[in-house]
Amino acid sequence: MSKIAKEKEKKEEKSNVTSQSILGSFLVANKKFHYNFEDSKDYKVSSGSLLFDVQLDGGFGPGLHRFVGMNEGGKTSEALEVQKNFCLMPKAKGIYIKAEGRLSQDMIDRSGGLFVWTQEEWKEGTIFVLETNIYETAVEIMRELVKNNPEGNIYCFVLDSVDGLISKGDLDKGFEDSNKVAGGAVIAANFMKRIAIALAKRGHMAIFTSQQRADIKIDPYTKVPIRQTTATGGNALLHFANWIIEFEPRFNGDLILKDLNNKKYDSEKNPYIGHYAKVVIKKSPNETTNNRISYPICYGRKGGKSIWFEKELTDLLYSWEFLTKNGAWVSASEDFLEMMSEAGFEWPKSLQGNPAIFKHIDENPNQAQFLKNYFRGVIIGEAS
Repeated sequence: MSKIAKEKEKKEEKSNVTSQSILGSFLVANKKFHYNFEDSKDYKVSSGSLLFDVQLDGGFGPGLHRFVGMNEGGKTSEALEVQKNFCLMPKAKGIYIKAEGRLSQDMIDRSGGLFVWTQEEWKEGTIFVLETNIYETAVEIMRELVKNNPEGNIYCFVLDSVDGLISKGDLDKGFEDSNKVAGGAVIAANFMKRIAIALAKRGHMAIFTSQQRADIKIDPYTKVPIRQTTATGGNALLHFANWIIEFEPRFNGDLILKDLNNKKYDSEKNPYIGHYAKVVIKKSPNETTNNRISYPICYGRKGGKSIWFEKELTDLLYSWEFLTKNGAWVSASEDFLEMMSEAGFEWPKSLQGNPAIFKHIDENPNQAQFLKNYFRGVIIGEAS
């Protein structure tokens, strides 16, 4: 090839170089350092509460979520509820990291999750219990499963809780020395920097629970101490979290009596049968920050039915005037009866009291699902 022809070819090659071709070459050469060639996975996992789901725009999605608050606020129960619902999806598996030893048999029975303790049992739809309180061990299994996933599974990790973990460096130290090592927050920051994008992009979910100890500022550089929440675990876990849900303490006024019309407690005639769990959204991607939600819990129920959906649904039917009280009886409106009939269901024209409504909803799951979808459609704008 002549010198003139070579010069002409170089000019043509140079003229074909564009910003798009440069970007394309860069992405190909660095494909192991980015996620642009991967398809995003998205979904909504129900909290178990219709009222809670309304604030969540349908439920929790991929990524990191923080559940923080005082003892007995409901953090672990809600984390297990979300994990159980997550595992109903195709190719879904769960890992529950038991760092504080609070996963009792009673809690397992109430959650409705399928828990296993061996690798052979860990199949689609089940939750493996990893019993460790070593920070590095807990985060390394999460990182390894997200990084090396030939089966294309999606995982829901529940770390319960950040407060129960210690670093390997603290394990053999004396009591005074171990308190001087601030390993937890550092490891959390490094872990989230390595895995945060992959966690959300590839459709995985992580729920970290923790107590409340020290205030953490939204903006660490501001002169005014604007507080986001009082969660432990360092600023990294706050920064990378999609949702931060704060569970408030329970008081006597939150307890639910058997006779909803009688406020006087009686251990035999009118005992407590449940309570209202109260949560505040401290960080959100949908402008619901600082919204407060209260949803009912019913005692003594197993199989993932502790969240009292029947009561939630009944309250909504009252508020939308689909149901009205007439003395001891509850009547259904004509519009409501017509709507149910058009959907192929038969709702009684009248029922005697709320317990009869709860029973009807519980015994007719297809009607309950239809009404759940109806309210999700009109309130959230989607069906579950």
